[in-house]
Amino acid sequence: MKFNEFYKKIDEIAPFSLSKAMMEKGSHDNSGVILKFHDEVNKVLFTLDLTVSAVLKAVKCGADTIVTHHPAIFYPISKMEIDGENSALANACFYTLNVISTHLNLDIAKDGIDDSLATALGANDIKIIEYVTEDNGYGREFKVEKCTLSEFAENAKKELSLVNVSVFGKPEKIIKKVASFCGGGSSHALKYQGNADLIVTSDMPHHIITALTESGKAVMLITHYSAEVYGFKKFAKKCQSFIETAFYDNKNLY
Repeated sequence: MKFNEFYKKIDEIAPFSLSKAMMEKGSHDNSGVILKFHDEVNKVLFTLDLTVSAVLKAVKCGADTIVTHHPAIFYPISKMEIDGENSALANACFYTLNVISTHLNLDIAKDGIDDSLATALGANDIKIIEYVTEDNGYGREFKVEKCTLSEFAENAKKELSLVNVSVFGKPEKIIKKVASFCGGGSSHALKYQGNADLIVTSDMPHHIITALTESGKAVMLITHYSAEVYGFKKFAKKCQSFIETAFYDNKNLY
């Protein structure tokens, strides 16, 4: 299909306007078209991050377009080197690959990354924590079947294919309500005013862990990768309905 048609199909699943709405509230993002070399899209590789290995995988499998979750360009860059700084982007240019990034828009979209993480954690009665638009927002609060913190952690490890998780709180603490924030949601977790028994996110600094546990909440930290790839794979499968797709699982990078 035409590149613009493909872009519109992605926009129907995770509207890029949601990214702009997040930025208006103070977040930083660079979702959308990162590189465009071809007007035709025939085969697409999906990867959480633009890496050199992902670029080479795209070339090997015959993909002309890469869709990432994290923006391939996040802040302005001053140079590109094929074997140095920004090498993944330089290689994508060398092989003339289209690159589209779907970051905050996919995080907060209906059935996006945040919703998928909550589902993986056994969510019932999911509610948005921080509304960005009338129907979309960041963070999810939800009920789960009553269990201990240690039992919840084991279930999460199994569903998200994790070897380990970092848990802060008494193992026997009863968990009935959870608040989750996909990716690095530490600052949002700190601002959370709800009555969840447990906070789940990634990349949390020590002082925030301390503040939350002192307030009586348990904390479970999972890898940034696992917090997002679960929903990103679902997104890739949705896209298979309108384009030939190859999903590159770059888990070895974490």
